Amino acid sequence: MIPDLLDALVRPASYRRFAAEKAARTAAYIAFLSLIFVGSIGIAVKLRLAPLFDQTFSWLETSMPAITFANGTVTSAAPGPLRLEHPRTKDVALMIDTARKEPVTAQQMADAKVLAYLTSNALYLVRGQGQMETIDLSKSAAEKPVTVDANSYKDMERAFDWVFYPALMLFFFLSFAAALAFCGALYALAGMVMASAAGGSLGFAALFRIAVHAQTAGSLLYALDALMPVTIPYFQFVSIALSLTCLWLGVKAAASPAPAAPAEPPAPAA
Repeated sequence: MIPDLLDALVRPASYRRFAAEKAARTAAYIAFLSLIFVGSIGIAVKLRLAPLFDQTFSWLETSMPAITFANGTVTSAAPGPLRLEHPRTKDVALMIDTARKEPVTAQQMADAKVLAYLTSNALYLVRGQGQMETIDLSKSAAEKPVTVDANSYKDMERAFDWVFYPALMLFFFLSFAAALAFCGALYALAGMVMASAAGGSLGFAALFRIAVHAQTAGSLLYALDALMPVTIPYFQFVSIALSLTCLWLGVKAAASPAPAAPAEPPAPAA
């Protein structure tokens, strides 16, 4: 696939070959570009998000008191009011007061500057300006007591690493592949106009295959943007411009007559 990638970038004449290739190879090329994008996303997540996740679980393991849910009641190793604030993201804070039974108001949560408030019978969550959600824990009595402690957060972290990251990468892979195919269909429609202007005639299937390869430069730009610590200015528009330019060059090359094969020299006289 790497030779196809290089040809798509620097050899417009190769689009004649792309237009005639089998559908399975075009699908494989879509998967190849999607893997490049997912690889860049994976590196970005590892460098920028993974440390935050690790710090969060470490904070939960060392700072969060053990909490037990039993018979519709919440108890804690620290029953009195305890405010916990994320060490890195100060806006992420919660209050634990399992000795409290009376309801919590949105104003009280705003005054405490917390996003969540856990009492003996309910969990209160902030939902936008002046709005909050109440989860009545008294109605969800477990058959046996459930305790959430430091070991629980370690188990959550392991499950997070084994489930969240693969699921995230799969989501980005499928989303990017679908976007390439969808945009390929749109670019193929534009390619019909370009083929007419180039004085040739190409079927929609051939134009779709050309359009998929024409998105190579734009896809690499998306992958580069994912790796960058700051967003590349107007990279979406630059990607579209690159794809349209490659599409025009590819359609023009594929629609033009194939170069005639060199004539064979006459056989020597007997």
